[in-house]
Amino acid sequence: MGRTLRFGYQMSLVFSQPIQKHQFALRMLPQSDTRQQIKEREICVEPACTLQEDVDSFGNAYVYGAVEHPHTAFWVEVCGVATVWGNAALPCQDTPLLLAPYRFASQYTKAGDTIKGYYERNQRAAGEGAYVFCERLTHQIYQDMAYVQGVTDIHTTAEEALSGGQGVCQDYAHIMLALCRMADIPSRYVVGMMMGEGYSHAWVEVCADGKWYAMDPTNDKMADDTYIKISHGRDYQDCIVNRGTFCGTTTQTQNVRVVVHDV
Repeated sequence: MGRTLRFGYQMSLVFSQPIQKHQFALRMLPQSDTRQQIKEREICVEPACTLQEDVDSFGNAYVYGAVEHPHTAFWVEVCGVATVWGNAALPCQDTPLLLAPYRFASQYTKAGDTIKGYYERNQRAAGEGAYVFCERLTHQIYQDMAYVQGVTDIHTTAEEALSGGQGVCQDYAHIMLALCRMADIPSRYVVGMMMGEGYSHAWVEVCADGKWYAMDPTNDKMADDTYIKISHGRDYQDCIVNRGTFCGTTTQTQNVRVVVHDV
């Protein structure tokens, strides 16, 4: 029996000067799959505008729109109800061509000397199954990294984060992706929400024995029924929640608040 969760994802942008002709695309829409069923979902945007929904090349749903008139703030909220089966895995029956983007290094997961050395010390043993290896990596990264906010940013690569030995969920996920791909295991970056109140979270899905398994090296666990998935891609770059352009000279401040709790 699944666990039913109510979720809310709020994001606000405040601009120091009015902007206009603001075009945006928002990847913050959880979708139903074999692991989660989205029973309710509503999106609200201010200033109000016409929204259109589409799916990107990785299968992630997103909405896009435009606010033409001048404004100094932009606010969006996605809320709803999801039933999650924590012990379920997603089918991984894609062709080698479709899996190719998840097999090779991407912008954030290129291996330097630190990643290569770490892999040599923890490499996949002869005969070791992909699932067992990835589960072992989850434990090892958790032990060897320290969760510290403010020492990395959205531009930090796996190599840089592992060299420093500190970071946040984005860094843990990128490190694991780099190592899994060195072992020729398709793996993808996941953005979603966890039980509680705070920010969005990042973890990893690995393809083993025909299934995508969700593993969270930041918390040393499998993603269970307290996790709601939003999107996946090769790395952080493919899962950026808000992309947009506008006319105007300004600085902007972004705030995010995520809330997930039992119904």
